[in-house]
Amino acid sequence: MKGNKRNNKIKNLLSNQKGMALLTTLIFVFILVTFGVALLTMTSNDSKLSTLQRESTRAFYFAETGIEKALWYLNTPVDLGGKGLMWTGLHHDGTPTEFYDVNISYEPGPPEIKTLLSTGKVVGGGEYNKGTRKIEVKLTKGIAKSPNLSYDYAVLTDGNMEIKGSPTFHGNIHSNGDLTKSGEGTVTMEYGTATATGNTNLGTGNQPYQEFPHIWWDYYEDISKTQKIIEDNLYNNYYSGDVTFNSSDTLYGIHFINGDVVIKPPCFNLTISDGAIFATGTITVGGGSDVNIVHSESYDNPLALVAKGAITINGTVHGEGIIQTESTFTLNGNVNIQKGAVYADDGIFHGGGGSMNVYYDTSLADIVVPGTGIPVWVKTSW
Repeated sequence: MKGNKRNNKIKNLLSNQKGMALLTTLIFVFILVTFGVALLTMTSNDSKLSTLQRESTRAFYFAETGIEKALWYLNTPVDLGGKGLMWTGLHHDGTPTEFYDVNISYEPGPPEIKTLLSTGKVVGGGEYNKGTRKIEVKLTKGIAKSPNLSYDYAVLTDGNMEIKGSPTFHGNIHSNGDLTKSGEGTVTMEYGTATATGNTNLGTGNQPYQEFPHIWWDYYEDISKTQKIIEDNLYNNYYSGDVTFNSSDTLYGIHFINGDVVIKPPCFNLTISDGAIFATGTITVGGGSDVNIVHSESYDNPLALVAKGAITINGTVHGEGIIQTESTFTLNGNVNIQKGAVYADDGIFHGGGGSMNVYYDTSLADIVVPGTGIPVWVKTSW
């Protein structure tokens, strides 16, 4: 009897030990399974995140490529495969599953601003192998140096040129628009030819567009703010607003006016010595005023009267140098440039009682004028 009790006790003890071992095993297996499931879930999530990040990065590179490609198209002339400076709209490139879309918008300003909004997309077949990134870039107009760009014409207009009266040109003249001779009088070409990209009743039309130097305004503004005294004369000056010269004077160096310039009597003679007037607005020479441009032998910059706005000559301008405007050049008075050139967006050369004589400075064809170049769009924000 006692033996049976002892045996049963031993059996119960062994049975309890087996139960505990089984329970421990089950718990351990559960922990392993849970850990395995968690590990697989983490691995899956990491894989998904890695795929999303990879595709997002690829989408960013596509968006960046869109920006660079659009910038190239903007700064490349049409005849060289580009779209030109004034291009706007939507540009798309890529494959059906990997591509970018760039929207190019324009604000006339001032200052002129272009906005490039590029969207890069990677579109895979699954839920996670896709990505979209956007980049916005602001552009402003700048000037890039061009080693082969010179002042090659006695007179050049980027738009139309209208000639009245009897001017005399010693050198080639060209209009990138239409060249029209109207009214009485005779145009005298001492040497050189008259050509136009558009139509003309004076010379030869349908000729290639002629690129020309553009002004790097910041370059000359910086010079004007650096004053120096040479032989008791103050060179260079910056004016923060409109300026009226109403007394005879001599200006030395670069005079940069952030506004309009008016030269009128009793300023009967304004001499510009080894320098130039730059105006972000207009330049008007009133009747009775005489602007005399003089250069010493050591002075090597031919720019003389330069404006972003219109230049109107009702008085007289004579001497040597280049007159250049990014707007309309209107001559009602007298211009006698010996030697130099006249460059404008549009040119209107009236007859009246005035005269126009431009003797082209042939040395201009061999030099690149400092602070000039070709207009380009440059990034200002990213």
